[in-house]
Amino acid sequence: MFGYLVADRSNLTEEQFIQYRSAYCGICSCLRKNGLVRGTLCLSYDLVFLWMVLSSMYEPQRSLSEERCPVHPFKGTGMLTDAFSGYAADIGIILAYYKALDDWKDERDPLKLSASKLLRKPFEKASALLPRQSRAVMEAIDRISMLEESRSEDIDALCNAFGAMLGEIFVYDPDDHWAGYLRRFGEAVGRYLYLLDAVLDLQGDIKHGRYNPLSQSEKNTPGWQNSALDLFLGDISEIYGFLPIVEYSPILDSIIYSGMTERYRRSLEDKKTGE
Repeated sequence: MFGYLVADRSNLTEEQFIQYRSAYCGICSCLRKNGLVRGTLCLSYDLVFLWMVLSSMYEPQRSLSEERCPVHPFKGTGMLTDAFSGYAADIGIILAYYKALDDWKDERDPLKLSASKLLRKPFEKASALLPRQSRAVMEAIDRISMLEESRSEDIDALCNAFGAMLGEIFVYDPDDHWAGYLRRFGEAVGRYLYLLDAVLDLQGDIKHGRYNPLSQSEKNTPGWQNSALDLFLGDISEIYGFLPIVEYSPILDSIIYSGMTERYRRSLEDKKTGE
């Protein structure tokens, strides 16, 4: 998935961390029920972020149980689930399937092709349930691939394409009063994630001669990158403030205001250490 939407463990109480981990295990349980013995193939804490936003917004009935699984075969583990656990699992399947196909196209790695074949049936099931979201992921990947193959320097177009994908993913019910706010929130998060990934990969891409939309433009400066990331984070924070989120707000605050920026802050510290 993305790997950036994670909580800052140091900002969580023990109870909050248990909730966070239990939500992760609950999504994993849903993936295994969809026929994926190794649910971790599609699993990430990014999906927990999605689940916590929607679960906090709509507050459905939840279930907390303790189950054994391939990762915890003896002691078992707590699993927190509700109606959005299955939704997050299906989104994870759709994202993992398209990513495997895209990686196969780019790298011709047989393991990626095998992964796409393994995910094919669960993907078809998830896409049948979520055709709008599946179509949005496919269209975003096609748009981003076209821009990347042309070695576009239009970082705004690339960020917007990724944002459009997450915008649709965060909208559970397009007819709901909050759909517009959730779409804007997802779009803001998506724009930030694409830019952050490009910034963090920039030096490695330059070193190895790989494409990066920031490498051959005036945007290849720490000042521009810091300002742009701060601007996108400001967009996320502003829209987040409009959402009626109460439960899990400390965990979501930890992700948005600390966890999302941790890898970037660490990269800046590494640069200072190197200098």
